[in-house]
Amino acid sequence: MNSLIAKKYAKAIMELDGISLNDVLNQLSAISEVINSNSDVKSFLNSPLIKSDKKFEALVAPIKDKLDPKVATLLEVMAQKGRLSLIPELSELLSKEIMVKNNKFVGVVESNEELDNSLKEKLEKKLESYSGAEIQLESKKSDIDGVKVEVSDLGLELNFSKESVKQALLEHILKAL
Repeated sequence: MNSLIAKKYAKAIMELDGISLNDVLNQLSAISEVINSNSDVKSFLNSPLIKSDKKFEALVAPIKDKLDPKVATLLEVMAQKGRLSLIPELSELLSKEIMVKNNKFVGVVESNEELDNSLKEKLEKKLESYSGAEIQLESKKSDIDGVKVEVSDLGLELNFSKESVKQALLEHILKAL
């Protein structure tokens, strides 16, 4: 349910004229970081015992003059509806919407060794030619015996491991017999 509500707010933001979506995202991300990094803030926002206007005064009012007026108004409406706790989800959805709009996506490359930049760039170029979107890959060291590439927002997942090659080879040999 909360995800549907957050999607409606994200859609409303995307339809705003005269506003930089990246600025809105940066402002919402900063507030999201405060909410996600402190469990007391989360508890405060989710508490049914605290009135919505008090939540707004504590979270948004101190920084209201630093926010874009449209963002401040949005947060005020969210506070009135008791939905300030949706800010992290809204920030994440807005980030994905901006990526889709700009046709730029972020993915993860997992391997048991650190990949050098030239190999990572080659992977990015191949994925860009395959998908038609600009893709930036981030390296992540893991314990898998191979390489796994995932761009979840595009639904792309590539997995190359010694075990999968071994299994495919065995299947091929069994079919040949």
